[in-house]
Amino acid sequence: MKKYISLIVSLFMILSACTVSAFAEDNIVLNIDSNDKSYKISDKLYGLFIEDISYACDGGLVSNLVNNGSFEYQFNNGTGWSVKGIDVSFDTSNQMSANNPSYATITVDGKGSLTNLGYTEIYDYKSYEYNSKKANTADMGFKENTPYDFSCYIRNEDFDGTVRVYLDSSHNSSNITELDISRCGNVWNEISTTLTSVAEEDGGLTIEFNGKGTINLDFVSLIPQDSYGYGTDEWKYVSLRPDLYQALYNLSPSFVRFPGGCLAEGDSLDNLYNWKNTIGPLEERKQFYNLWRDDNGRDYINTMAMGYHEYFQLCSDLQAEPLPILNVGLTCQPRADYGKMEKDYLDKKISSQQWEDYLDTIALRPGTSKWEAYVQDVLDLIEYANGDATTTYWGALRAANGSVKPFNLKYIGLGNENYGIVYERNFRALYDEVKKAYPEITIISSSGMSLEGKEYDENWSWISKDFNDTVVDEHYYTYDGYLFDHNDRYDSFDRNGAHVFVGEYAPSPSRLGTIETKSNIYGAVEAASYLTGIERNADIVDMISYAPTFAKINAQSWDVNMIWFDSQELVLSPNYYVQQIFANNYGNEYICSTFENNKTIDNGIYESVTVDKAKQTLYVKLVNTSGENKKVNINLSGYDSIAHISAQSIKGQYKSACNELGKNAVYPTQTEMTAGNCVSIDMDKYEVTVIRIAYGNNNNIDLYSLPNAINTVSDNFITYYPPAISIGVPCGVAGAAVIIGAVTAIVIIIKKKKSKR
Repeated sequence: MKKYISLIVSLFMILSACTVSAFAEDNIVLNIDSNDKSYKISDKLYGLFIEDISYACDGGLVSNLVNNGSFEYQFNNGTGWSVKGIDVSFDTSNQMSANNPSYATITVDGKGSLTNLGYTEIYDYKSYEYNSKKANTADMGFKENTPYDFSCYIRNEDFDGTVRVYLDSSHNSSNITELDISRCGNVWNEISTTLTSVAEEDGGLTIEFNGKGTINLDFVSLIPQDSYGYGTDEWKYVSLRPDLYQALYNLSPSFVRFPGGCLAEGDSLDNLYNWKNTIGPLEERKQFYNLWRDDNGRDYINTMAMGYHEYFQLCSDLQAEPLPILNVGLTCQPRADYGKMEKDYLDKKISSQQWEDYLDTIALRPGTSKWEAYVQDVLDLIEYANGDATTTYWGALRAANGSVKPFNLKYIGLGNENYGIVYERNFRALYDEVKKAYPEITIISSSGMSLEGKEYDENWSWISKDFNDTVVDEHYYTYDGYLFDHNDRYDSFDRNGAHVFVGEYAPSPSRLGTIETKSNIYGAVEAASYLTGIERNADIVDMISYAPTFAKINAQSWDVNMIWFDSQELVLSPNYYVQQIFANNYGNEYICSTFENNKTIDNGIYESVTVDKAKQTLYVKLVNTSGENKKVNINLSGYDSIAHISAQSIKGQYKSACNELGKNAVYPTQTEMTAGNCVSIDMDKYEVTVIRIAYGNNNNIDLYSLPNAINTVSDNFITYYPPAISIGVPCGVAGAAVIIGAVTAIVIIIKKKKSKR
C-alpha cells in the first residue's frame, strides 16, 4: 500500500511543478528617469519587404485564382492546366498581345474539358519532397456565397458547339454556365460571366467544350468579388486577397520595400527587370519566369499582376512610404557566378579583355546606348510616381491607371545585395544621373550579400567615402543564435556616416522545427531581442524589415516566413506578432535607461525604452530569452500623473511553440496593470512584452489596441506542447488531466486488489 501512496504523492508533486509558475527572484530592476539621456530616432523604423517568392503575389496576395491563364510559362505552356477529351496545342501566330503572345489552340470532336488547377501545393508537409498528388490536385479556395468574375478571350476558328464553365468542386460542379460565343469570330473577344460558390471548399475552374472544330483561348481569370479593392477606381486592374491584405495592414508598416530581392534584378540581360512591363492593362504586361522556380515541381512565372502601380497603391492604402528597389543594370550576381569570375580576374587567371567581355554579359555598360535607355527608365519611374497628372507624360499615365494623386516617392534603391567592381561602377553612374534630375530623392545603396567579410567591407569603404548621403541596405539571414550575440552590432557605427536600412533579416533557430514550425517562439524571441538593439541605434538605423513576408504552405522557397497561407486560411507566425506589437508601440525618442547593472541586458532580459513626449507615452520593451521565468521591476522617476499602464505580450513555454493550420499557440494578449511609479511584471521563460505607460495628461486615448479579431485559421487557441511531451510527462491543463486520470486508475486498482483479498 505504501508504494501506491508514494506513487500518488510523486504524481501530485509532478503535477504541482507543471502547473505552478515560479518566477525567479533575481532582483532584475530597470530604472527609467525623465532626465536620462535621450535622442531622436527614426519614425520609419518598422516596415515590410514583399517579393514574389513562394507564391507570395501570384497565387497569394493577388486575388486571381487562375494559374498561367495566358499560357506564357516559358518551360511548359500548359502548366497549371489539366486536359480531358480534347487536343490542346500552343501557338503565337494570331497572338492577342505582343507582350503575351502564347495562347491555347483547342481541337474538339465531341465533348472535352480544360481545367485550371490554380496554384497547387507541391510538397509534403514540412518538407521539400515533391508530392505528385498534391501538385495535380486543384487548389483554388472557394468561399460560400461568394461571386467570382470569370473572364477569358476567345477566337473561334471553326468551332461549332457550346462552351460552358463552372467551379469544379464537390458542391459547385452542377452549377454550370454556358458562355455566349456567338459574336466570337476570327478575332479575339472577351467573354465574361459570374459564377457563385455554394460552399467553402477547394476546387478548380473547368471550361467544357461540346461540339466539333477548333477554338483559341487566352487570358483566363477568376476574381472573387470580395477581394480587397475590387471595383474601385484605385485598383483598376487588380484586387487583393482580403485576409492577406488585412494581415499587412495590421502591421502598420511605415514603408514597403518591393519588388525584391533577386526578383528586382533578373538572371540575364534579356530578363532584366523592367518596371514598364508591369503597368497598365493586364493583357499588355509582359510576363516572365520567376527566379525562384526550381526543378522540384515549382514551375513559376510572374504574371506582373502585382506590378509597380499596384505596389505604389498598396503603399498608399497602408499609408507607408514606397521603397522600390531597382537593379543598376546588373543581373543577379550569384546566379552569374560573379564572385569566382572577379577573383579570377584579380588573381590574373583571366585577362582584362576576358573580364570586360564577361561583364558585358551580366551588366549594362555606362556610356552605351542601352545604358542611357535604362537610365531614362529609372527617371521615368520617378516621374510616374511623382509627376503631375496633367503636365507630365508618366504622371498622366499614372492617373489613367487609377491614381490622379502622386504617390510621393522619396526613396529609391539602386542595387540589391550587389558588390564588387561592377556594382561600384554602375552605382556611381546611376547615382549621378538620378541626383542630377531629382536631388531630393534619397538613394538606398547596398552593402552586399553578407553582414561581414571582404565584399561588405569594400562596399562600406567607398560608400562611406563618397556616398554618405545614402542609406545602406544590409541583409542577413542568421543561424545558431547570431542575433542574440550581436545585439550591439550598430553601437559602434559612425553617427556622422551613412545611415542603415536592414532591408532583409530573419533568424533561424537551429534544431527547432522543420519548415513551417521553424517560425517558432524562440526565433521570435531572438528577433525581438535584436530589435531592442535596433531601437537603441535607431538614430542611424532608419528602417528594418523582416523577410520573407509570405509563403504558401507546401509550396515554399524559404523556411522562416512571417505569414503562411493555403487556399483558404492563413497562419500568423510568432515573428509576425513581434513585428505587430513592436511596430505599433514605439516613440520618437530613445531613452538611455539601463538595468541596475548599467547595461541593457540582465540575466537574459533585453530592454528598450522609447518615449513620445507629445503624446506623453512611454514604451518599455522587455524580452525574456533566459529559458526561466523572471520577475522584472521597473522604477519610474520624473513621470508624473501616471494614469494608465498596460502590456501587450506574446509568450511560449517551449522554444518550439509555433502556429500551424488549426493550431494557434502563440498570439498577443493585452493585460491592464496597476498604475504607479513602480511596475512589476512576471515574465514567462520565452516572452516578448511591450509595457505602455500613459503619463501627464494622457488618459489612454492614443495607445494602440490589438485588432478585435485575430484573423487566423481559427479561434481555437491551444496550449502548446512540444512533440517530445507525448512520450514524457505532460504539463499544464492537459498534463493535469493525464496525471489525475493516472491517479484515479491507481486508486481503482488498489480497490480491486482489496476486494480480491
